[in-house]
Amino acid sequence: MAERGRFPVLYWGSILLLLLMLAFSGWWWYRSTIGSCDNLLDDPVTRAYVQRMWKNGRITVLMLHTDRCRDGEGQHCIEGLTAKGEADAKDIGAGMKRLFPGSFDLYSSKVDRAAATARLAFGRSPEVVPWLGEDCEADLQEQLVKPHKGNQVMVTHSTCLGLLTDGKGDKLIPFKPAGHEDCGLAVFLLRPEDGGIPKVLACAWPGDWGDAAHG
Repeated sequence: MAERGRFPVLYWGSILLLLLMLAFSGWWWYRSTIGSCDNLLDDPVTRAYVQRMWKNGRITVLMLHTDRCRDGEGQHCIEGLTAKGEADAKDIGAGMKRLFPGSFDLYSSKVDRAAATARLAFGRSPEVVPWLGEDCEADLQEQLVKPHKGNQVMVTHSTCLGLLTDGKGDKLIPFKPAGHEDCGLAVFLLRPEDGGIPKVLACAWPGDWGDAAHG
């Protein structure tokens, strides 16, 4: 009986071990195939260059909405954002105001969490546009290559950022934004003066803005 009872334990133990190995392999493959993005707040040289291009009115910031409420988690939510999401949005806005002063055009999708992120961060209502919605692949790509006078900030969703390409079939943003850790991510793009595919210069996450926001 003891030998007979041992088989199910070994069987299910082997299955569990196999699943863990597959999960680890998938995580390792994902981490080894994503690219990197210079951290705006950690790299003074990159930050100075982005600030110079901002003064020239050539920067587009693609920003993910901050931490959103999820069904069943019992969180305190306002307009689709958690308390952390509200605080992060305010920190991003304060940091942006200190490092990148001056006017810019502000856009967001119609989804509450995106519009609320924009409003909390920058103290004004964004222009709500359909090409920042969750079904945005072609329209957002088209907007990014259009010549534009002045800087702009676009608050959108992870699906939008993940679908953008550089015109050569490669991802425009060199990693896949996903999960809580990327909520509030800001990607700084340099637009060519004559229009065309912009170039990723740097990225910033909500936790990076502390010194800039409160210093």
